[in-house]
Amino acid sequence: MKKKILLCLAAIGTASMLFGFDSAETAESVLEKMQTASTETPPEAAEIDMDVNVDLSVDISDSTTTSSIGIGASGSFALEANADPMAMSMDGTLNMSLLGQSESLIMKVYGVTSEDGTLDSYVYTEDSASGEAGTWQHGSSDLAGLSADDMLEASADLDLSEWGINFELAPEAVTVDGTECYLLTTVVDSSSFETILDKASEISGNDLTSDPNTEMVMSMLSGVKIKIEYYVDTASYQPVKFHMDLNDSDLSAISQYLAMSMGEMAEGSSVELTLNDISVDASIAYTDAKEIVVPEEALAAPESISDSMVGEVENALEEIAE
Repeated sequence: MKKKILLCLAAIGTASMLFGFDSAETAESVLEKMQTASTETPPEAAEIDMDVNVDLSVDISDSTTTSSIGIGASGSFALEANADPMAMSMDGTLNMSLLGQSESLIMKVYGVTSEDGTLDSYVYTEDSASGEAGTWQHGSSDLAGLSADDMLEASADLDLSEWGINFELAPEAVTVDGTECYLLTTVVDSSSFETILDKASEISGNDLTSDPNTEMVMSMLSGVKIKIEYYVDTASYQPVKFHMDLNDSDLSAISQYLAMSMGEMAEGSSVELTLNDISVDASIAYTDAKEIVVPEEALAAPESISDSMVGEVENALEEIAE
């Protein structure tokens, strides 16, 4: 996850010289300037404050009564990330509730790159309900062939429209905490998912659409709409705020799948998944690189987790760059 966050930040971070809102700009020109600048003067580091919220309910109704099962989660996370060498730290708390029961998880994550190109990751979790102290887990990945420059170059060549993702630019400036911003928006829907799947099949050389599990997932996603907003500083072309939500989604296909999965429990009843809110909000600030120090107790943890995604990410970036 941390590598994806770093890639996303580096791909969209810039330091261009446009001052003030320019009505002649288009979504394409803003994206192009952001991508071009990301390879010339990428930010050294970023600080991100992120909030996540999930509020759902499963409503089971027969001819007389309705039972509702609430599903909720909320979390706040603070993240610091250096681009080169890649390093990050994150602290956060995730609160979850189901069937009237609540649970709170304390989470800490560190990732640092060693001199030989290995990314060492340290993850701490603590369940407040258990009353027991949390534990650290340690893992490592070989990043010798995956540099920040490689990721920036690949991201600069990435044409999002080829993946079914098309942004629109708001006609007027938007102010975020006193900063004048361009507002870029897009909606990722079933058509976008199909284009992404086709593109992934093309890159991998495998027909991913022929997998029965993929067909089922695509069917469930038929009504899902992901709204994405980027607020981009008009003076620096750096995004300072990000918002994503699924609140305009039609979850009827997922409700049907739930009804089939529940079997006898839902026999003779209707099952409806009600979406109140699924959203992610983040504010981003750019800084000079800071030293990220891993706690001694984390360094003492035995290696217990591995990251096999690095090779896959590297191969995907190479394919995209070609």
